[in-house]
Amino acid sequence: MKKDIDPNKVSNFKNIKVNYHHYSTFCMKTKPNNLYFKGELKKITLEAREQLCTEELKKDDPALYYSMMGKKLPKKYLKKENIQIAPVNAFVPPQSKLSIKDREALEEKEAKDKKIKQEKDFKAQQEKTKEKQRLAYNEATFYKQQRLVHWCNAHDQGNYRSIHSDEYKSKTEKKYEYY
Repeated sequence: MKKDIDPNKVSNFKNIKVNYHHYSTFCMKTKPNNLYFKGELKKITLEAREQLCTEELKKDDPALYYSMMGKKLPKKYLKKENIQIAPVNAFVPPQSKLSIKDREALEEKEAKDKKIKQEKDFKAQQEKTKEKQRLAYNEATFYKQQRLVHWCNAHDQGNYRSIHSDEYKSKTEKKYEYY
């Protein structure tokens, strides 16, 4: 069922019927990935490349030239980093100037000095740890004594029983003798 709508109320774009028969259908039928168009595109790019990629560009900037050509840069154009194997102002250590015996004696002396220094550091470290342990023990005993020692009234009876009290005597004296 088709609705009958007044043509005056419909926009002009919908009222106009376009006849497509007089237009060329050439563009509508072609596909851009067709072999013909690929060949044409390749010809155009080759012409542009020939205009841009010249021998002057190859001499001035070979990396740009070969990237435009779509090729890998040859090894002769790669820039090598200049790595100096030996420093220019080389410092010769005094050990290399000594004879073999002198060098061995110097190494032994350095080894002894190093061993003495390590022992000294070890002793200092032990003293530090002992001091830390002593301080920790003192602190622990202080807090323990703080819990036990507190202010009290001297006139009140404490946490003990007097030997002379009736309560103590009644608990300790036997009331009955069984044999």
